[in-house]
Amino acid sequence: MSLLWSKENLIQRRMTFNLRNMLGLVIVLVLAPTTLSATSSADVLGVSVSSSRVEPGETVEIRVRHLKGDPVRAALLTPTVGAQPLSLEPVASQPGLLRGEMVLRNNAPEGMYVVHAWTGSQANPTSVGKGTFLLGRLVNDFFVAPYVDKDKPAQDIDAYLEEFRRIGGNFLIAHNLITPTKAYYPSTIGKTDVVAGSDNDLVELILARADKAGIAVLLSVSWDMTKQSHFKDRMQEIKAIAKELYDLYKHHPSLAGFYSYQEGSGTYFVPFIREFSQYIKSLDPHLLTACAPHVDDPLLAGYLSTVPELDVIIYQAGVMASFRPDNRKQYPFRRVKDFCALGAGAKRLQNKIAINHVELFGYLENRLNPQTTATTYGNIYSQILSAATVTNADGISFFTYHAHVFDASKKQTQVERSRTAVVDGVKAFNLITSKISSNSNRLTVYFPYSDWIIERWPNYFLPALDAFRVLGIPVDVLPYAPPLEESIYPYYPFHMNQDVLARLLKEQTVLVLPNISGFQQTDSDLIKAFVEQGGVVIAFGPQIPMGRSYERLELFGMDELKGNATHTSITVKDGIGARVKTGKRFDLGQLQLPSWTAKSARVIAAFEDGSPAITTSKYGKGMLLTILPDALTAAQKIPELVRDVLDHALSVHGHSLLVDVVGTGESADIAVEKTATGFRVAVVNHTNMETEVVLRPVMTAMRRGVEWIDLVRDEKIPSQESLRLRVPATGFRAFEYRAKS
Repeated sequence: MSLLWSKENLIQRRMTFNLRNMLGLVIVLVLAPTTLSATSSADVLGVSVSSSRVEPGETVEIRVRHLKGDPVRAALLTPTVGAQPLSLEPVASQPGLLRGEMVLRNNAPEGMYVVHAWTGSQANPTSVGKGTFLLGRLVNDFFVAPYVDKDKPAQDIDAYLEEFRRIGGNFLIAHNLITPTKAYYPSTIGKTDVVAGSDNDLVELILARADKAGIAVLLSVSWDMTKQSHFKDRMQEIKAIAKELYDLYKHHPSLAGFYSYQEGSGTYFVPFIREFSQYIKSLDPHLLTACAPHVDDPLLAGYLSTVPELDVIIYQAGVMASFRPDNRKQYPFRRVKDFCALGAGAKRLQNKIAINHVELFGYLENRLNPQTTATTYGNIYSQILSAATVTNADGISFFTYHAHVFDASKKQTQVERSRTAVVDGVKAFNLITSKISSNSNRLTVYFPYSDWIIERWPNYFLPALDAFRVLGIPVDVLPYAPPLEESIYPYYPFHMNQDVLARLLKEQTVLVLPNISGFQQTDSDLIKAFVEQGGVVIAFGPQIPMGRSYERLELFGMDELKGNATHTSITVKDGIGARVKTGKRFDLGQLQLPSWTAKSARVIAAFEDGSPAITTSKYGKGMLLTILPDALTAAQKIPELVRDVLDHALSVHGHSLLVDVVGTGESADIAVEKTATGFRVAVVNHTNMETEVVLRPVMTAMRRGVEWIDLVRDEKIPSQESLRLRVPATGFRAFEYRAKS
């Protein structure tokens, strides 16, 4: 999929909540000394907020520095409410500094809050400063300028924003502002017929209405498409257009930053985004910057996380786009979670905003009909359900409700079902993300650094993620991120990322390595230090990773022998969990694997010839567990034994699996979250048949006096230990397991 107008003309060019009466926000002025560095530009006010992310009940401090001493006014754009005056008071001990505090009420609306300060007139300010903070989750859409009704642009935009807010929308990217035809604003750079102040200035129209509707907006910046220019000149054109847009529209409180129209799918994209983001920050250091990369190369996610000036990343799931005539990968719906999970994992390094991505269009067999590119209810709803199970994400983005639903529905009545899919999907998304998938999983599949590891993503990592679906166990994905000082291409990173190491140890993450043959220096040092300092690693075979700074025998306690062997069974020799007892035998059929011998490793299970199949070894303060069959084979042939191994890995730091979700297959998505008295679980079924699933609690301490609550229907289930349920075709179920007090 591409967000670019130039790719198939947005697929052949056919491809609110009511305004709240209460702000939900209390503003309290507090005078106290503080420090703020001087701004680099005389026409930019130094605005800062105390936190980029907030929770209900939290206090946010705002500071505004202005060296010239001119009167400063400010406004606060509150999501779904609008821009309202914001009072600030001078700090007597620090000339030029204004300060205030905001206390967020428990019912404060979710979305991006924008602090907008200025001097001079409101419509034509002499200086401007921006600041933002995020509460809850974003529901984003791409507003596509060429799709606005040319005869009634203002009325058309009003109708769109009203509908967008009604489905829960609170964030916008104004896209395709320049096409080969013209610029849709009064540009002096690109060819245009738009006159400043006229009704066909679409950027002015959308921002003016967003000011009132309380929707933060990013403006999409491209090169000048109205002329043919050499590629070497395009970055300068992009910068010039960004500056032009900023100068024209910086007076709008809803303008929160800029989005890069240019996309990329490999690490080559990182230098471009670094330069783009640095330039946007030169206009105002607190403007948001955003991009929407593809994830053909998972290392792109990790490398983008190292760009300090980049704030928002929308990782394209690319499921509907994979049905293109030139890209017949035909990804299943569950890949939305896998691709978006890369973004959620990468964001942790610098606490970036990661937004999940859903496509509302269809190619060929996925179109509603030949006259429209909108896709079906099931295609939309299933994508949103998969996106909802991604942990620790900051919202969802549609490409594009404006073009493929709102505009298409004017001529195609069938599109009403697509609209309903978005409404139903957002409702499900809000339920799952607010109650079940808000926190990261401790079990995390790690994608290491290597120049030639791209092919391992589809061949080994995606099957491993499917293996955990078969097990009914949610996992996260963590792509490699280099140290910041070694993140500049084309240079190779050599040292481990100490920040990543510290975070993994602090969060007690269990790293899962699926069939990795070996590490370069940076990951070799990381894995060795991680285990040495108390970390836990689970390695699935048949390849166990070699290292540059450790001997494999030293860490894993095993040696690889020459030749392969065909194995027919596995027998438990030394049980480590409550599910499978010592002596239990599992049939494997005919499984050919490399031969291994255990040295210092403890053998948990052995093949029929006595050679090790599952082992555990200690190194330093940590532990490594090895399962020699590949992850998907292990999940299918020995699921209960694998669950015991995973539980044992978690128990090293006093944790455990919360529930065994039994009966799921590869076409499922699962989310589980611990609560004070139990847990919550969501199971998504992507098949076209109803599926029976058993929820079997693992938390034995809570097996006296429990109750189940159906979170979708908001009703209690008669008391029972395990819960047998039916998950509807292309639907989901969500439950809470609660111990009675």
